[in-house]
Amino acid sequence: MGNVVDYVRREFHGFAELPFGDVDSLVLAELSYMRLSGLVPAFGEARSVATVPIRELLRAESYDDMFVSNSSDINEYRLALLRAVCESPRFRALRVGEYAERLSEREQQQFAAMTFDVGCGPVDSLYVAFRGTDGTLVGWKEDFNMAVRCPVPSQESAYRYVNSILDRSEGFLSSGDSPAVMLGGHSKGGNMAVYAAMRIAHDDIEVAGERARRLGLLPSLGGPVRGRNRRISRIFSHDGPGLPKSTVRGQSYRAIESRIRKTVPESSVVGMLLQSNAPVRIVKADAIGIMQHMGNSWQVAENGDFEQVDELTAGAQLIKRTLDGWLDTVSQEQRERAIDQIYGIFAAAGYGNIADLVEHWTDSLPKIVEAARNTDRETRGLIRAVIKAIPVSAAKAVREAEAVECRGGLKRVPRRGYGRMQRLVGMVAEPHFGRFMCHDPRKGVKNGIVTHKCRASDTRVPHK
Repeated sequence: MGNVVDYVRREFHGFAELPFGDVDSLVLAELSYMRLSGLVPAFGEARSVATVPIRELLRAESYDDMFVSNSSDINEYRLALLRAVCESPRFRALRVGEYAERLSEREQQQFAAMTFDVGCGPVDSLYVAFRGTDGTLVGWKEDFNMAVRCPVPSQESAYRYVNSILDRSEGFLSSGDSPAVMLGGHSKGGNMAVYAAMRIAHDDIEVAGERARRLGLLPSLGGPVRGRNRRISRIFSHDGPGLPKSTVRGQSYRAIESRIRKTVPESSVVGMLLQSNAPVRIVKADAIGIMQHMGNSWQVAENGDFEQVDELTAGAQLIKRTLDGWLDTVSQEQRERAIDQIYGIFAAAGYGNIADLVEHWTDSLPKIVEAARNTDRETRGLIRAVIKAIPVSAAKAVREAEAVECRGGLKRVPRRGYGRMQRLVGMVAEPHFGRFMCHDPRKGVKNGIVTHKCRASDTRVPHK
């Protein structure tokens, strides 16, 4: 096993021998975090899709501008990935271009995309990669906005980007055929890939409906939709959040649902937010908790596919139920207002990047505290109510988990991650929220039973 860098270094088969798959998609999704302004053709500047060989990015003088993550470890990992790709018999023929980047505090948008010419024949020859959330406050604000509205600006930008790539790649190949296009991304980038494909399908549905009306026919209400969306062969979402419930129930989403390839790590939080009807592949990761969100921890087996596990960790399942319950408890208006107010408090520090805000905490913290203190009573009450709903929802999720019956009449406690989540819940919940089960060997074992005193009473759970 190993991560995606190890995979690129050891996989020598070309795409004709080993077809493009989920791991290849994650490789390109990770490369989309590179800043390529001025290094590759910009989006829309040519009549056709414009790209350059990826090996041209191996310029040491450009690395400081290309790799600007808040983490030096992540920067080193992505540089190592780029070098491995340029050396690899499988990837070194890649071309990249059509770079677009947009960061707007006024529009509350953080967007970036690039297109790879995979060069694996007439099928799946182009891959559009959308960047996930970076370290900017605006980027995080847009992520939170996704919980209260659809679309957000980056989703609409993704749709326009794909629309242009489809238009300008007509007859892109020397044979005159139009290539199929894959869409993908990590985190928010995966969400944008799904949304863009759905919007293209929506346009085709509108065209088909108008044609049916002109002919006096009833429009089709289900099944495959003809049109430009059929050129989108696959949609990869790597731990990307879903979409609102009403959206995934619509015809546009159903038209592309079978082409969605969704992968999440075993402790996924981000990728399980909101709704998605697509099948989910759960990937083994060697990081702890939320850090599994980073693609460098995902494990790749010797056969070139992800190492899979059967289910999410218990902690991840509990967090999903908690957040789903929280979204149902708090109204959309309350969520939106609270997000705006919290963002305003942190923005008052004057730092647009989270890393800068943390690094200069002696300057930023007093400004944040002062901004919070100056909010009116109504605003403070709203924020308090929205945040307080989280432990309430967590307690409800715990009670639901307690109700799961197992053979022998014992309550089933998932093994991994549950104890950590329970301790977290216990710290934020009010005492009257009830008792919490805890699978924690450090609390002592007697006759195969873990006993942990949780506020009101002892809770006994099977120790496996």
